[in-house]
Amino acid sequence: MAIRIFSDKPVEDWAAFAMETVQLLEERKVRGMAIVALLDQDGENNDQAILGYHNMGLSDKEEAIMLIHADVVKAIVKANLKDWLDELE
Repeated sequence: MAIRIFSDKPVEDWAAFAMETVQLLEERKVRGMAIVALLDQDGENNDQAILGYHNMGLSDKEEAIMLIHADVVKAIVKANLKDWLDELE
């Protein structure tokens, strides 16, 4: 499946990221998907984000939260590992 976006506006960084992600997903079997877009300014109803789900029930959303939390922990460890190792020496 080829996806093409035509616009007279410059491509935003997030659009390029989204297209790269779609290309990666085309190579895999996807059972569900969540999209979270954080907004720079609150939207019409004081929205801070736009959330979208495809084929995700409550347990899938819980799994996604767990995976995001694990990714955050990994990033924290990665960012601080050198300092922690230096303290141990």
